[in-house]
Amino acid sequence: MTSLPAAFAQLPEDGERLRAPAGEYVVRLPGSATGGALSIVEFRFPPGALGAAPHVHHGHEEYFYVLDGEVTFDVDRGARTVGAGGAVAVPRGVAHGFRNEGTAWARCLFVLTPAGYEDYFRAIDRALTHGEELTGDRLAALRARFATETL
Repeated sequence: MTSLPAAFAQLPEDGERLRAPAGEYVVRLPGSATGGALSIVEFRFPPGALGAAPHVHHGHEEYFYVLDGEVTFDVDRGARTVGAGGAVAVPRGVAHGFRNEGTAWARCLFVLTPAGYEDYFRAIDRALTHGEELTGDRLAALRARFATETL
């Protein structure tokens, strides 16, 4: 019988902060706190920044909730700009990417089901901490470790 995780509470200042190629990730709810059911990661990134080049997740679904600014998503119906309070659902196997085309910083939440892809963000942080250049090929290789294909 699998044991359930204990109740988990985290204050806003206690999130796990991780460097991103542009901006910052904050793990708000790690998969270890949900028995692997889901994780929640906040992403804050500057105007003009690419959040993620087009890619497909084969191991999880990804849901976005925009907290601040505007985020332009490339989804199967074309580019769609979503402002604060808007949401985007990306089922497993569906191509998507996103960027900040606005004039202000953007902030959004990623809800990942099941959990595990937050480890990709940890891998990015480790690479940046070690001074690695995160080229498109290097990011594609990192994504591939997490059942994600870069297009």
